[in-house]
Amino acid sequence: MTVDLSWALWRAGYRALPEERSAHAGAPAYPSRLVGRRAVVVRGRDGTRLFYDPTVIQRRGAIPPPLADLLFGRGAVHGLDDEAHAERKAMFLQVLAAERVEPLALAIGTDLQRRARSWRGRDVQLHSELVEVYGAAVLAWAGIDCTGAQARRTSHHLAHIVDGFGGAGAAYPRGWAARIRADRWARRLVQSVRDGQRRPPPGSPLELIATGPGRDLDARTAGVELLNLLRPTVAVAWPATFAALALAQHEQWRPLLRGDDASARRTAFGHEVRRTCPFVPALAGTARSTAEIHGERVEPGDLVVLDVPGTNHDAQAWTEPDEFLPERFADVEPDPYEFVPQGGGDPRTGHRCPGEPLTVRMLAETLRVLAEVDYAVVSSPSYDATRIPTLPARGLMVRVAP
Repeated sequence: MTVDLSWALWRAGYRALPEERSAHAGAPAYPSRLVGRRAVVVRGRDGTRLFYDPTVIQRRGAIPPPLADLLFGRGAVHGLDDEAHAERKAMFLQVLAAERVEPLALAIGTDLQRRARSWRGRDVQLHSELVEVYGAAVLAWAGIDCTGAQARRTSHHLAHIVDGFGGAGAAYPRGWAARIRADRWARRLVQSVRDGQRRPPPGSPLELIATGPGRDLDARTAGVELLNLLRPTVAVAWPATFAALALAQHEQWRPLLRGDDASARRTAFGHEVRRTCPFVPALAGTARSTAEIHGERVEPGDLVVLDVPGTNHDAQAWTEPDEFLPERFADVEPDPYEFVPQGGGDPRTGHRCPGEPLTVRMLAETLRVLAEVDYAVVSSPSYDATRIPTLPARGLMVRVAP
């Protein structure tokens, strides 16, 4: 009898899909069950193409509400399909256009550099530091007047939402408590702009969501989508913590990431971190039409699960897939159907994360700063593979030289 994948993910975390894949002799597509329903697990280029084919797959009803509503919020763009999804996605593409997010990436680099000066001669928990730097920067960029202790508190609430989405122990109820507080806060922000009580900078995300492209959304849904700009930015603290660990483990890269001429190398290093570090173990959709992949039939109503790590480590696409080799991305743009840490396909027409270019820039700026910091990891570099999402032990404690 096939073990339900939802139970396996809760029990074994990131090991669940590799274990199930091994039981099916490494097949690129195989039958499974998820939340009691028939499912087909796919990976690799062909699997990604199927998963992002809107004529075959829809998002509505694929992720159980207790998880989807916690991470994304009720009524969010992630659960929409077809024209409704395209209209809502257009708002995010406008807000997250390259020229709009570049000031945020640069502010993060500047703020992190300033913060790093205070680390000298101390032990610091890097993950917490990154949460606070990213959170304060994205709040200011979004046009939200929130500084000091309030910004730190809000940043950690957003991090609690991310930390709880895998349903791990006390993190899950803590995540829901943070989600409820954040939803109320964001709804009030939007309503205060619409009532004329608050005037965010013209063109800021808060202004655009409240009275621009998001003006037809009710205040609660608009608040949810505002959080879907803020929360993912704070969530970059997870891969960034693994980036800091990778830099400590591959010291030969430190001098290569320094200087104005190292931008492309920093981007390549960040890509390899995202390819290899554990974050999203799988993505799910619901079949709306019949399809076949590698001999496995998909029927309407079936769940289709994209094996994200299995795709990012697919030996058909990657040379030495289990090795950390940033040079594989030298002067090469990642293939959108083989490299799927934040989804696959075209972000303009599908469900690939529209904030991925911002993530790339944030990691590059973070690496620019960290390459200049003389630090050593003093906590265990290991992570709990059964916990989703996971981090290096103790959030990666580092000792910074005086």
